[in-house]
Formats: sequence, C-alpha cells, structure tokens
Amino acid sequence: MKILYIPITKKIKEKNFKNYIMCLLYDIYVVLKNFSFNKKIDKNTSGYIDAAIYSNSYVIELPYNYCLLFSKILNLFFDGIFVNWKFTNYRNDKEDLEKKLLKLSRIFNIKKVIVDATDKSINIIKDDILDGFDYVIKREKNKQISNKKYLTTILPCTIVDYKVSKKKENIDWNIIGNSKPNNDPKYDIFFSGKKTSKYRKELVEFLYSKEFNFFGRTEDIKIPFDRYLSSIYDSSINLALEGKGEFTFRHLEILASCSFMLCQNSINELELPFPLVDGKHFVTFESKEDLIEKISFYLKNNSLRNEIALNGRKVLEEHYSPKKHGEFLISKIFS
Repeated sequence: MKILYIPITKKIKEKNFKNYIMCLLYDIYVVLKNFSFNKKIDKNTSGYIDAAIYSNSYVIELPYNYCLLFSKILNLFFDGIFVNWKFTNYRNDKEDLEKKLLKLSRIFNIKKVIVDATDKSINIIKDDILDGFDYVIKREKNKQISNKKYLTTILPCTIVDYKVSKKKENIDWNIIGNSKPNNDPKYDIFFSGKKTSKYRKELVEFLYSKEFNFFGRTEDIKIPFDRYLSSIYDSSINLALEGKGEFTFRHLEILASCSFMLCQNSINELELPFPLVDGKHFVTFESKEDLIEKISFYLKNNSLRNEIALNGRKVLEEHYSPKKHGEFLISKIFS
C-alpha cells in the first residue's frame, strides 16, 4: 500500500512572523526526511502507530499545505491518506483544526484516516468530520466508544529502539529491560512523574505520610532516565498513575522492566491492542484505602508479586509488535 501521511508538525504558541518562518523551515525538513534511507521512528505519542504504518506500507510524509497544493496528483498516486491529529502548528485553535480536516476530507477521494494520539481515551470527533473519514486510529480507545470507525492503538515503549523493516521485525527482548523480577529490591514503592494531574501530587504526599520505604516525586524536572529505569527495577511496587490521560509511557516501561505494576482502575476502561488482564499482568486500586491494602498485601506476598511482574513482561514480549499491529490495521482499512 502507498500511504500519504501528514505527520506531527512544529507546535507554536503565538502567531507571528518568526514562528511562521520556523514552521516553514520545519515543513521543508519534513519533506527532506523522505529521502533518508534509514527511517527513524520518534518515541512520541504516535510512535507505535507510525512504526506500524511504516513497517507495512510505502509511506511519504508531507505537510498539510503541500498536500493541498498537490492534491490532484496525490489522489492518483496514493491508496490512502493518514492525518495525525497534531498536524497543525497553532493547536489552541480547534476550529482551525476542524476546518482543515474537513477540507482534506473533501479534496481527497482515497481512503482517509485520522491518527488520534491525544492522551484522553475519549476524544469524540464531530460527526461532520467523522463522516468525511473512513477510520480513526485512537490511542488507547475507551470501551465506551462504539462507533466502528474507531480502531485502537497504543503508546510506544520508550526502551524499545524500533528499526523499520518490511521483511522481518527486529525486536531483541534479550537486551531490552529485564527478563526476570528483582528478588532483592531497594524500595517498597516507586513513582516519578510530572505534575500533570492533581491526584499525582496528592497521592505522593499521602504515601510519604505512611510507613513505607517510598521513593517518589512529582516534579517538572525529571530524574535521569537511566536512574528512573533502575529505580523501577529496584522497587517492589511501581505506581503507574494517570497523567493527562489514563495510560502513560510508564505503564509499558514497568512491564518491560519485569516489575510489579499497581495502577488506577481506569485502565480497565480502555481497549488495548494486546491482552493485558487486571490481576494477572498488573493490579489496580480504586481509592487511597484500597491502595494501602494492596501495597501491604503485595509487599508480604513476594512470589505472587513476582509472578504478576513476570506475566506482564511475557505479554509484552508476545504481543508488542508494530509490524503485526500494522498488518491488522492495513488489512482492516483497505479490505
């Protein structure tokens, strides 16, 4: 399949001449990237779906204005157009975004797909826009969304360096994360993340008031990534708390580290592209009281905790596959 892709573009906060030039130069950079022989997949929120598309199709990335300018030729050459939700420069203007999506839906007569990698599991697109597109690939789609145009995807795992190949997928789990649980952890509980939700700060302060060996912080300045990963593995229990959305990079990083994950029960409302099961691959909590009970229980039950951590690692090894995910999506969209 030949796919035209309007990718994530330069984000600006103000409309002025300087930013206009920056956006213009970035658009040229996007075009020039198509001539690179070694395609590098960015580990941003749409990294998994980008890897899936590139592993199964011939893909050309073009900015929005280029697509408008050459739409007649592009309609003849490509089988489909994929539009990343973050394709506009000034993202505070949702009305501008919607107008551009409508324009694309009208001038292209090939398969049209929106790639929605925004954080919230429910981002319902207006009917007039949805009517003009064939599918929406939604990151961690909420189970409440019943429209069959919505297909689910997931965040990329940041510790997997993915190399695009149309022949054979090359993910060597022997050099990624940890293959066995840590039998001699340093901390009882670990969490480190930005203050993207009030609940994060509140919960960290709450846990510090308890008698646990807790290593936690909610700060804008991140700890070094290597230390962050080692702290995951050095902890009996890792918290995966909601950020801007219900699912975060941390969920996958904990699974890849073969570590025990305790997260909010909102994860059970999500439709994920591989079978993560509460109580088998991770454990959830509903309230602060429930959280304390779960922490106390799993700190005492090492073998059960390690069994769940190992199950989580195995499900990632078996099902984390951009290539297979892409095969499914391409088959579904172009059948």
